[in-house]
Amino acid sequence: MENETPYYEQFYEVLNRYTAISDDEFELFKPYLKLRCIPKGELLQDNYTPAHAIYFICKGLLRTYYLHEQSTIYTKNLFMENYFSASVVSLLSGENSYLCIQALEPSTIIEINYEGYRHLIETHDAFKNFYIRYIEQNWIIEKEKNEISLIIDNATIRYQNFLKKYPDIEQRVSQHHIASHLGITPTQLSRIRKSLNLCK
Repeated sequence: MENETPYYEQFYEVLNRYTAISDDEFELFKPYLKLRCIPKGELLQDNYTPAHAIYFICKGLLRTYYLHEQSTIYTKNLFMENYFSASVVSLLSGENSYLCIQALEPSTIIEINYEGYRHLIETHDAFKNFYIRYIEQNWIIEKEKNEISLIIDNATIRYQNFLKKYPDIEQRVSQHHIASHLGITPTQLSRIRKSLNLCK
């Protein structure tokens, strides 16, 4: 594998956006980290087993999705560089995941052993502070905003907000994945893009 140092530096920088973590504290984290190169299409998590890891995206693109009973796939989230992806409910409950996590591009990720990470949270304030602040920002504030948007915004506004959050996403993700994430059909998305003069 290519030089791992830049990826761990990238990860360390993102951690420090939320709370101060010293070099010594980061060294305590490293035994629970594993740098991996993932080919496009590979599943990191299926919906038949409990989750054991959190994934930090250094380079690439992941999606979380679940299957309806009729085998319809719903894309729950898309995660790009500097984001974390995980089957959170499964990590917290120990039950089988209802989500799958898949690489939509060849990706370089840091796999975080959740059990080891929990130990650091329980024994070091720096990791506890990061955990709280990350959850508050991304799993509470952002989640609530998304839930409200699904209720009050029409599909066009949701799509425009999606493009603001991920400016270059359409060059990296197929339209049917985007449509699934927005809760609309590919045909509906095509009509929205045409109305906004985004179709080439």
